Amino acid sequence: MKTLIVFFCLSLAISTSAQITIDNTFGNSIDYQAKVVNLSHSGKKYEIYKTQTSSITPDTLYYYNLDYSFWKRIVCPIIPGYEKGTFFSYTSETLFNLDTLLETARCYIKAPFTVDTGTIFIINENGALVDSILHVGFYTQDYFTVHNINATTFKATVTTINGLQILNLPGTLPCDICGGGLGLAKSEKKESYSLPAPVPNPSKNEVKLSFTLPANVNKGVIDIFNTTGQKIKSYTVDNRFGFIIIDNTQLEAGIYYYNLTVNGEISTTQKMLVIK
Repeated sequence: MKTLIVFFCLSLAISTSAQITIDNTFGNSIDYQAKVVNLSHSGKKYEIYKTQTSSITPDTLYYYNLDYSFWKRIVCPIIPGYEKGTFFSYTSETLFNLDTLLETARCYIKAPFTVDTGTIFIINENGALVDSILHVGFYTQDYFTVHNINATTFKATVTTINGLQILNLPGTLPCDICGGGLGLAKSEKKESYSLPAPVPNPSKNEVKLSFTLPANVNKGVIDIFNTTGQKIKSYTVDNRFGFIIIDNTQLEAGIYYYNLTVNGEISTTQKMLVIK
């Protein structure tokens, strides 16, 4: 009898605490993979990839808005002498070059297959090859990692048959690679200026955004972003008052983020809640 009572209690706990629900389903098989990418100009998108059964069939990456409407796709071309790209991808609008097209890094394997003859090709949304990283080992392709040195300098590391390579990347990303998830870059230099929390927070009409500029700096820029990383307002500030008053009655109710840029360095991010 005691065993039955314990089992009933456990069953009740499981059924009443379950919170996971299905939001959407893509495809009708186990051949689909997905992730969320955070893009500099276009914000966050779903990246959906379907595994191809043939090594000569082009891989296609599909991109959807967060409301599941179709946005773009990248058809990875067939490259003579190579088998199709692998599951690895790294997608950005601004990291691999200085244009505004969508690009993805995809690892291709030379045919016939060997473990040390992969190449990472940079492919844009038109299917054009932008650049390449040679001699990537097949089993090390997932170790292509991007690092933010500061707010404007990004490097990549990748293991090749010639050793670990450290690569200079020409562009930037909108997010802090180490975490945060706010869609905003942040600087490691915080000691020379500060950005306190807004007052009041939450706010309904006006909000005071305080800041401190370095002693030898005359001006900076406060940028306000929505939750998708889109910049919606920008204010030039100087060191005369140390704060600005924002009329947020024109903003929709919700969460916003803002940061302070001084001499190209971006501060940590503050969160602002607007209510109606």
